Amino acid sequence: MIIADASLVSFLFLEGEVSGTVRELYRRDPDWITPPILNHELLNILAKIGRADNAPAAMEELWKEIRTRLGSRQQIPDPLRALRMAIDFGVSGSEAQYLALSQQLGAPMVSCDQQLVEHLPKLVVSPEAYLLRLE
Repeated sequence: MIIADASLVSFLFLEGEVSGTVRELYRRDPDWITPPILNHELLNILAKIGRADNAPAAMEELWKEIRTRLGSRQQIPDPLRALRMAIDFGVSGSEAQYLALSQQLGAPMVSCDQQLVEHLPKLVVSPEAYLLRLE
């Protein structure tokens, strides 16, 4: 089980530089848990792409696919724990929700956000590093 953030989930469903690695990670460990904030972050990502590509229908279909695959996998993090982590670690409230859920469930947070991985190397792992753990 992993806590998957929006950057990881977006590379699972959208084509990008690490999509192959992320898809391999999902194939090997499909037990991805997310906090509800993921919905808001992905809606922003899909809206931006939909506007740029003039593809609202495609983004709506992608949203449905994401919700089908991951929608039932959401859990609510403790908001006070998230607040404390945001303050203590100097991250956004959104990022802290993933961190709090990771701590609550004792599962690693996996992210494609290299800045976050570098800022909190004991708390956040890249998909490449997590795949190495699975070997």
